[in-house]
Amino acid sequence: MGGSKMFPAMTSSTKMPRVSSWGVMIERPEDKAARLSVQSKMPKISFHQTPHITYPRSPSLWRTYEPEPHFIPPRIVEQPDPATLKKQCMYRKKLEKEKIKAMKKRSDFSLSKFVKVAKIKQKEIGIWEEDQKAERLKVLIKYLASPVELQQLYAAQALGHLGVAEEMVVSALYNTLQESNNQPLQYEAARSLALLGCLETSVMKVLIKHLKVVTLNKREDILAALKVSLQAWLFTSTFEQHCIGYRNSLMRNLQRLVNLQEPLDDISFDAALCLGYLDNSNLLSQQTMLMCLTQKDWKKKSQALLMLIKHMEIMNAEIIQSVLHHLQHCPVYKLRADSAQLLTTIGLEIIQQEGMEEMVFNVLLMKLSEEPFLVVKQFVALAIEELNMKKQVWEIVEKQLKDEQAQIRKQAVIALGVLGLRKASVFLAMLEMLELDTSVDVRVQVIRTFSTLGINNAQVQKSLRRKVQTGGILARECAKALKILDKISVARKESMLKSYRVI
Repeated sequence: MGGSKMFPAMTSSTKMPRVSSWGVMIERPEDKAARLSVQSKMPKISFHQTPHITYPRSPSLWRTYEPEPHFIPPRIVEQPDPATLKKQCMYRKKLEKEKIKAMKKRSDFSLSKFVKVAKIKQKEIGIWEEDQKAERLKVLIKYLASPVELQQLYAAQALGHLGVAEEMVVSALYNTLQESNNQPLQYEAARSLALLGCLETSVMKVLIKHLKVVTLNKREDILAALKVSLQAWLFTSTFEQHCIGYRNSLMRNLQRLVNLQEPLDDISFDAALCLGYLDNSNLLSQQTMLMCLTQKDWKKKSQALLMLIKHMEIMNAEIIQSVLHHLQHCPVYKLRADSAQLLTTIGLEIIQQEGMEEMVFNVLLMKLSEEPFLVVKQFVALAIEELNMKKQVWEIVEKQLKDEQAQIRKQAVIALGVLGLRKASVFLAMLEMLELDTSVDVRVQVIRTFSTLGINNAQVQKSLRRKVQTGGILARECAKALKILDKISVARKESMLKSYRVI
């Protein structure tokens, strides 16, 4: 090969000589031109003479033993299979749960599937309730014929409290009343029949007999049962009303109880209520109800107002004043809601005749913002609408949105959360208040108003989501409002699905 030296072939067991070792054997002249001429005369390794080696080298080169054929070398970290990874990794479990929740939120509008599920649930619940009630009633009817007296008394009481006025129940109690000689059992059977609406002569005869006995517990129980049965009898239509046995005798005994007891005693009050149900023009009952309006017992005052306004139809300035006082100061929210309904029963015409329209208007306007319970505020809003005051209230409240005092703006926003928004300009003004109002309380009430009214507008959603990222009380209120709006949207879609008629 000319003047070049031949190198032996390299094997895998021999080491490759270093190329830089040639530089040690040759003297390097100091002149650059001489150095280049020397480098051109140096031998170069051919491509075919260079051994082909792959990196990284195989571990078998350094192994001193032969491995077993099916031996798996140990590893520092054992990599699990994908199946075991899904079971073991908590992060993946969390991701899967979030995906499942997201899928549930996305409403699957398969109407047939939705209707099938609803039907199955209704059938299961209905079958369970009917079976349980039927079995319970059969067991109690059997107990009426039991030789043990306590079982008989328990069965007679329970059949009355269950309130199932079926033919087999009424007939079983009536047979017990007629055939039994045990007075306590007769009394329990008669009281249960009265609770179920059976006010026949034999039943009333037993109850009047026990009313004459000076036993407070029995009198209270009988009057409580008569209140329930007479109120139900009064609300039935005249065509379906049945005659009450011993009616004149019952009224005489009730009047005797009202006169014997103290005027504001529980027994006299209940007896006066029963008298009012039997005869709405009874003077003794009217006097007792009017006396109760001056007392501190809120429950009795509420029942007296209901009797005077709805049944006796007595509506004057004194009673309207009592209704307004009850609406403002009663500590029980359900009774406040009842008093708001009584104002609608009275009507605007009678309120105007008594010259109390302005007073009623001011009280209702104040209750829209100061009432803590949404249910009562909704009944107040209904009363405002029934009394034809809604337009005036809207005009006042919408002007208050621009007031300088933050407290007045806050009350206006709360009122609109019950009355609703009648103009697009009011909606835009509230959106602007959510962004720019100087009072945090006002902005919080704007958020709550949007969630209460169910305004799921794109602008509202965008503004609420932007506030969630800021932190603080506004972020918390926005998060709550977004959850409520999502639930409302889902409920609306479900109601739309239910409104579809499936053929």
